Amino acid sequence: MSRRVRAASVQDPPAPWKRRGVHAVGGLTDVGFGRGSDLLLVVSTSGRGVIDCTGGLRVARDPSVPGPGEDDWQDTFELEVEGIGPLAGQRVRTAGLFGGGLARCTRDGWTVERLALDWPEASLLLLPPGAWIYETRPGRSAEFTKVAVESEVRAWGFSPTGRSLVIATSSDVTVFGR
Repeated sequence: MSRRVRAASVQDPPAPWKRRGVHAVGGLTDVGFGRGSDLLLVVSTSGRGVIDCTGGLRVARDPSVPGPGEDDWQDTFELEVEGIGPLAGQRVRTAGLFGGGLARCTRDGWTVERLALDWPEASLLLLPPGAWIYETRPGRSAEFTKVAVESEVRAWGFSPTGRSLVIATSSDVTVFGR
C-alpha cells in the first residue's frame, strides 16, 4: 500500500468531481460547514470568510478580529465559530488547528484518507464507493486518486451534503464539487 501511494501522481479527482476553486487564505486556522449545507466558514488570523462550495466562490468576508475585552466569536475549546454572511446567526462547528474533523465519507460511499507516509507531508486520497486502500478483497477494489500532497493540512473532508470536498491548509482552501 505504501509503495502504491508514493508512486501515484497527484491529479484532480475523477468524475463526477470537479475542481471548483482555490482560495488563498494566509494564516488559515480552521474551517467548518454550515449545518446541512455546502457553505464553508473559513477562519484565519485575519478574520472570517464564507465560500459557497457549489460554485467555489467567496460570498462573505469579515476582516475584523476581536479586540481586547470584546466578545470572542471563536470558541477554540468547543470548536465553534460565529457565522457571518449567509451563516450569520449560526454557531459553526470547525476543524483545524485546534482539533476536530470534517466528514470522511459521504452517504453514497465516497471516502477520504490522509496518510503521512513521508512526514511532514501527507498524501490526501479520494476513494470511490466500494474501494479500500489497504488491500484488495472480493468485492472491494484498491483504487484511489491522490488529490494532494501537503505539509500543513488543517482539515480535509466532505460537506454535510456530500456534494463538496475541501482541502484546507495553512495558506489556502481547495474546493471540489459534484
